[in-house]
Amino acid sequence: MAKRKRKKKSNKIDIDQILLHSRYIYLFKEITEDTACEIVNKIVALSKLNNNPIALYINSPGGCVDSGFSIIDAIQGVPCPVITVVTGMACSMAGIVSIAGDKRFMTRNSIWMSHDMAGGIWGDYTTKVIARAKYLEDAQKKLFKFIQEKTKLTLKDINKAIHQELWLDAEQCLKKEVIDKIV
Repeated sequence: MAKRKRKKKSNKIDIDQILLHSRYIYLFKEITEDTACEIVNKIVALSKLNNNPIALYINSPGGCVDSGFSIIDAIQGVPCPVITVVTGMACSMAGIVSIAGDKRFMTRNSIWMSHDMAGGIWGDYTTKVIARAKYLEDAQKKLFKFIQEKTKLTLKDINKAIHQELWLDAEQCLKKEVIDKIV
């Protein structure tokens, strides 16, 4: 008679599940199609459970504009409030995502950065290159319009972001209403 092996009871704690159950989501990498899918799925799933706030913690160098806007659309499309918390850095598209929150926080030692949109056009027919350039121009206008609607950045700040890079610490973000509070 063969002895049955007993399954060992695992004492391993699943930190990711505990945090998700507590309604904490983390964007701690580059914004890609896969990252956006993961974040959007979590936001929508948590919103289906109840209308309690969701906290989206951000420490990201940025990434794809379209993927970032899919996260923004999810934040703005769910009935529950989504709180964004910049911890470390919110640069480029991650900075744009951070200002989409219903309440926007930033840790004291964090940084926020905005710049013009990166895009490329390569080896295609002229008409397609022209269409792609128009898309890039329109997408950048949409980005900076969103920034202007959600913050009190000055025209000088916006121009610096377009022509260089605009780097702001937590105090500057609070003053320019990029965030609501330093935590």
